[in-house]
Amino acid sequence: MVGSGRRSVLVRTAIVTALSVLAGTVGSVQAHAATSCGIVTAAGHPWIVVANGLTCSTAKRVVQGFAARTAAVRSGTTLTVSSPLRGFHCVLASRGKPGGSCANAGATKNLVWLVAA
Repeated sequence: MVGSGRRSVLVRTAIVTALSVLAGTVGSVQAHAATSCGIVTAAGHPWIVVANGLTCSTAKRVVQGFAARTAAVRSGTTLTVSSPLRGFHCVLASRGKPGGSCANAGATKNLVWLVAA
């Protein structure tokens, strides 16, 4: 089970990185309230999904909708996109690894995703 242990470390590292991306993108984050929604495969990539104030099913649906566009963002680029969630602002970015985030005003509800591979 060495592979599953390595994947667990990768997932934890990616979640910390994803929360850092979210903090830099939308302002203050209540990291203690965030929930890991696991890994979603979409657009040919595995995406780590973390949500705060949203159900995991909603968060995963948003990530699946943005996966292809997120994967296509060029390195170093940030792209603001229309959100499928009412009152949310979404940003796709690629700073080393493609990822994205959506948050409402004040970032009291947010989600973040980061490519796992």
